[in-house]
Amino acid sequence: MEIEKLLLKSTNLDKQAAFYGGTLGFECNRISKTQLAVYTGINTLIFEQADQQFFYHFAFLIPTGSLEAAIDFVRKKGIELLPYEGKNIIQFKNGRAIYFYDMDGNVAEFIERPLLDFPPSDTFSIAQVIKLNEIGLPSPNPKQLAEFLVSNYGIKTLVAPEFNDRFCWVGDHNGVLIVVVEGRNWLPTQLPNQINDFSITYTDQGTTYSLKFEQNTITRVTSVQG
Repeated sequence: MEIEKLLLKSTNLDKQAAFYGGTLGFECNRISKTQLAVYTGINTLIFEQADQQFFYHFAFLIPTGSLEAAIDFVRKKGIELLPYEGKNIIQFKNGRAIYFYDMDGNVAEFIERPLLDFPPSDTFSIAQVIKLNEIGLPSPNPKQLAEFLVSNYGIKTLVAPEFNDRFCWVGDHNGVLIVVVEGRNWLPTQLPNQINDFSITYTDQGTTYSLKFEQNTITRVTSVQG
């Protein structure tokens, strides 16, 4: 699964522009009065002005070996890391990650995935961000939603996916929807997630899909706005 565009809602578009463009240094473009495009390597994150505040979790893929340098980078920018059990780096079976808040209070993540064939690095700059890699998707019934997405929207999962009633990995290491039960805390915080509205365009198995998640329903659309 390759994410092409991800559109999230924002109540602080100017502050998000200053954070992603000014503080972190991503290339950004105000593509309309109500939309901000953040160019995240080979794909695009779009924030759209909204009246309602949502609480998202998403991750940026960075080169394997660059996480320690990324910690220094984030700290020099005055951004506070979100620790877990007293540690800044969280180790997974398929990678390592650090976390921080953006100006909307979303949980953003830099993650390494050594199983992917990208050149490693022991340095880090924002230009080395490879792509937006994952988005969290809360649901009252994660297993049912995960199975529906796989059956209807062309998502090829990892071998023998272990879907359950609390957590489902829908996608692969290149791109993934993290489908979790509504109210589960977003790692590494103690803040419960909530149902979110967002749109995503992705390609899997040679077909491009654009989906809109709104008020806990899914609509397939021709393209993500922007």
